[in-house]
Amino acid sequence: MAFWWVNHKQTYRQETDGGYIWSPKANANGANNVSYTNLTRCVSGDVVFSYAKGKISHIGLVDQEAVTAPKPPEFGSTGDYWGAEGWLVRVNWQPLSSALVPQNFFDLLQPLLPERYSPISNSTGRGNQGIYLAELGELLGCLLLKLIEEHSDPAIHVHLLALQEESSSAFSLIDDMQQLKQVVNNTERDALTKARLGQGLFRHRVAQLEPFCRVTGLRRQEFLVASHIKPWRDSNNNERLSGANGLLLSPHIDKLFDRYWISFNPNGELIWQHEAAGDALRCWGIKGANQIKQFSREQEAFLSNHRMQLRC
Repeated sequence: MAFWWVNHKQTYRQETDGGYIWSPKANANGANNVSYTNLTRCVSGDVVFSYAKGKISHIGLVDQEAVTAPKPPEFGSTGDYWGAEGWLVRVNWQPLSSALVPQNFFDLLQPLLPERYSPISNSTGRGNQGIYLAELGELLGCLLLKLIEEHSDPAIHVHLLALQEESSSAFSLIDDMQQLKQVVNNTERDALTKARLGQGLFRHRVAQLEPFCRVTGLRRQEFLVASHIKPWRDSNNNERLSGANGLLLSPHIDKLFDRYWISFNPNGELIWQHEAAGDALRCWGIKGANQIKQFSREQEAFLSNHRMQLRC
């Protein structure tokens, strides 16, 4: 299941009334348009947020995958420059009790917006009409569902229950981010929000101590995850921003570390106890840490507690 955001200011009423989304297959000059091609990636059960005139007024579930279809006649003269043939995706739209205005929650949404092809501006929170259908990350999709439940339509709780088991880590992160609204200082709140996402000052401080993944040896930091050693919820604000409370890990290694399947001894050697962790490491061709280096006293203070929770 994926999350999508459709900007259809000009055709909002026709599409929500008709139960679909439609786009041409290419720009007027024939160039490829990612936000049009995205329609071909929708699958049954995907969640779609309908955005028009600054508001999300409908939420939908994809019924049928994209098919080639002519421009809907109900569009009239709208989009005269569009091609006569395009992609059509059937969507079961449900109107919300009251519309959600994303700009009112921009401080929560902004850190999760896509860097490229974002449906709203990363700086102002206003709709990006150059993007028709945008793919959203799981965290952003789940956050929008939660905001809709809290502010626009309690009936969306049904969707949340269905997603809770599948996306439990996402909802946990969203809860933590919402709690940060209580931090009055905007600069501190921004730093902590980015730290919860493994970004900003926290990631920079971690990278100064741990410039590569100890297990895989990967040094391309754009592919590494900045993971807290002591869990976010158990840490105070100083610990949440401490570089000693983090490691840069390859994503698959981070999954095991975050769930206490693996850990490290004070000398930097990779350790595990449960045979499931050993099986996973063997499948990945990992016999131990690629780079063995002793941890500092500050790092070890966090790691000692992590080792105590290692799965047996």
